[in-house]
Amino acid sequence: MVNVTEIQEGQRDFWDREISRFENAHPLNAFDWGQVRSIDNWKSIYLLAQRDGVVCGGMMILVKKLPFVPLTILYSPKGPVWQYEDEETLTELIKSAKRRAKQEKAIFLRIDPNIPESIMRDKVDLLEKQSLIHLEQRWTFWNSPRDVYRIDLTKVQEPEELFNRLDRDTRRCVRKAAKEGVSIEAAEKEEELKTFYEIFKEFSVSKGFMSRSYEYQKKLWDTYIKQDKGRLFLAKYQGKIIGGLICIMFSDKCLAMHMGTPYEYRRLQTYYAYVWASIKWAKERGCQWYSFRGVGTTPSQEYFKSKFLPEVVSLVGYYDLPNMTALYRAFYFAEFYILPRAWKYLISIREMLHKFFSKYIIRHNRAKTQY
Repeated sequence: MVNVTEIQEGQRDFWDREISRFENAHPLNAFDWGQVRSIDNWKSIYLLAQRDGVVCGGMMILVKKLPFVPLTILYSPKGPVWQYEDEETLTELIKSAKRRAKQEKAIFLRIDPNIPESIMRDKVDLLEKQSLIHLEQRWTFWNSPRDVYRIDLTKVQEPEELFNRLDRDTRRCVRKAAKEGVSIEAAEKEEELKTFYEIFKEFSVSKGFMSRSYEYQKKLWDTYIKQDKGRLFLAKYQGKIIGGLICIMFSDKCLAMHMGTPYEYRRLQTYYAYVWASIKWAKERGCQWYSFRGVGTTPSQEYFKSKFLPEVVSLVGYYDLPNMTALYRAFYFAEFYILPRAWKYLISIREMLHKFFSKYIIRHNRAKTQY
């Protein structure tokens, strides 16, 4: 018989130890990930399934209260975690999730398990048997990508073996940064994180995508990097930080999170240098795979990531469990039909506001200096 209980803050080490043992565990299944998302006002719930005292599955649920109404939406990032053939465990986890959905007055629950699509081809879809709706979409604006690039680090014994498999141009680009005087170093102080965040924020505006607040990256720093479960690789040139990359690690898997370098330094090939440094670090730490969060949203991003010889891993994708059918349909329509059409306007507004406030700050600082 399977029993599902809720794990509390004081049991985080127990959660991490047990969840990390599952083959489909992912860095976003770590207890700390729920704490990171609290910055964006997500409340975390940790459900652990046990059979005869042995952990057989788990499911982190994030709860987001919607503005102006007493309703929520629920999301289980890369969850649930369980042995795929164990239908009883999945059934009990979904039952518990359904109860929490009612308690939280949730419109629906969304999950996106870390299960390759290829595994499902010759199997019964146990998730659909639980009355979950399988979405056809390959990506959404607020969930993890369905198609990702992953580098299988178990295929080589040493990082140098992987490096030698890269094509000549990629190896040249990695080495060029060092030849130009760029060093790749692990950040040690929060002041360095602040500098990186300002670079990343400007980078996100120039590339046309949204970035979260500094408090979000500070939470990654506190929960992952300071605890030696992640690293911020910094590119330094002439004594100045000019870019970097944050990656996090859990269950012997490494996930690249945020990276960026200003356009003016593109000739230095810093991207290649700090990505390779992070891959090498992951291999040296015994990780099974290193993953970019997605294959890339533009041809140039996809081309760059492909230079490191990743495999395209297509996951089973998104499943929804409606709790309020009419409101769920409205949310679905807004998410997949209205938001995509409005997105470019939202990005344009963000860019205009960013330019306005940047000019204001410059004028304000000049006035202070003259005074």
